Amino acid sequence: EDLLDAFYRSWQATEQSVRRKRIFVSISDNKKPRLLEQLKKLDELSWEIYTTEGTHDFLVKNGISANCVFKASEGLEPNAKTLIINHEIDLIINIPQGNPSNTSITDGFTLRRLAIDHHIPLITNLQIAQIMLQSLARLHGKTLPVKPWARFVKH
Repeated sequence: EDLLDAFYRSWQATEQSVRRKRIFVSISDNKKPRLLEQLKKLDELSWEIYTTEGTHDFLVKNGISANCVFKASEGLEPNAKTLIINHEIDLIINIPQGNPSNTSITDGFTLRRLAIDHHIPLITNLQIAQIMLQSLARLHGKTLPVKPWARFVKH
């Protein structure tokens, strides 16, 4: 009946969850504006948003509170890698630029690999990130009633 409700329920059916209101966001420059509205809503709902420098600067410039952490490769604390290893965040949104021109291991690759290794939900697609952030803003922490299958089957 409702896109956000259906998306959130299907996502939870995969045994994924966001226990606390703590997310890590790292977005390529050309995609940052496309998540601005959703991140602003989460900020208004007192979510803790963690970012690295580039995303942090963009969010703060647009009036969104964010906690800035160092990139995995920088080796300084607080560090994105440490946040993931210590399960201090519950969702990672890492939207890469696209196909990298070189074959070196990037900070983004390291974050995505750590997310998988530490069983932290990871979103790498812009459109899915938009829907997920909208779903979290509206449905996180709410009890979603179970509806009988018969309600959806036409007789």
